[in-house]
Amino acid sequence: MADKPISRNKSGFAYGPYFREMTVQHDTMMMPENKSWLAVPDKDPEPHKVVLYLGCNVLRTSHMIRTVTDVFDLLGVDYVAVGGPAYCCGIVHQRKGDTELSQTMGTNTVKYFERYQPERVVMWCPSCIYYYDDVFQVPASFETLHVTEFLVEQLDKMNLAPQPSQKVALHYHSAHPRRLQEARAAEQLLSALPGVEYIDIGTDDRLEKACSPSSLEVTGEELWKEIVEGQLQAAADAGVTTFANLYHGCQRQICGYEANQPFTVEHYLSVFARALGIEHEDTYKKYMLLGDTDKILADMAPCMQANGVKPEEARRMVDRTFSG
Repeated sequence: MADKPISRNKSGFAYGPYFREMTVQHDTMMMPENKSWLAVPDKDPEPHKVVLYLGCNVLRTSHMIRTVTDVFDLLGVDYVAVGGPAYCCGIVHQRKGDTELSQTMGTNTVKYFERYQPERVVMWCPSCIYYYDDVFQVPASFETLHVTEFLVEQLDKMNLAPQPSQKVALHYHSAHPRRLQEARAAEQLLSALPGVEYIDIGTDDRLEKACSPSSLEVTGEELWKEIVEGQLQAAADAGVTTFANLYHGCQRQICGYEANQPFTVEHYLSVFARALGIEHEDTYKKYMLLGDTDKILADMAPCMQANGVKPEEARRMVDRTFSG
């Protein structure tokens, strides 16, 4: 009898269900014909100057994928968008203590990028940037930068339409120099919008590198709530009409507060892209505010049917995510 393969999953963490939930969330909120990114690495793809690296967690907020790819399309960027579990950088595994597995994931993902022969990899996820910058450096032939920084470079190519008069505050992070650099780029984008007054409400280094369940474990949920609720109050006191979040994880964690605020809570790119005539509904926020499993599932039904998501699987996800 052949020896049983030795698993590199030393932690015993159930990675399959963890990543499967991301896919289910994506497939219950996006029709197949609107999918604008590649989930499976191509063995011999056509070259592109830019790889737009989405990471994996953004699948939970699929409207952001449609927004950023629409912006890239409008700008005429020679790019390919990739993401999902097969393109995981490895930080999920590293957090669980599976170092060997995480490094294998991180190395493979960079190899997948290299197949496109890109000059640049434009990064969406702050956790992916942190992993490759500070945890596991992989030699590569391309330059990396955050989406905000890339879009700032393209500002002179954009015809930004005047927006209704509004005051916009930005929730950002400063616990790492790269996070502050990305925040300054986002501020530049928001300040460039005609009709928008940018209001700086500041930040707090204790917020870690981004808002996520794992960062809340480090910060502590009560302290996180104290800081974020203080920012929300500061925004209200300043007469803000839109509270914009820099990262997808922050939008997921904070969007539910909109129900009790005098302003909307949006991802910064949704605010910015609107001036380019691009807008996609934040279904994640809609479901967080709705909070009713049966109503949410009824709204998800077309996407569920089109993507072959089993009703019982969707119900479990909705109960865990939106109806708690």
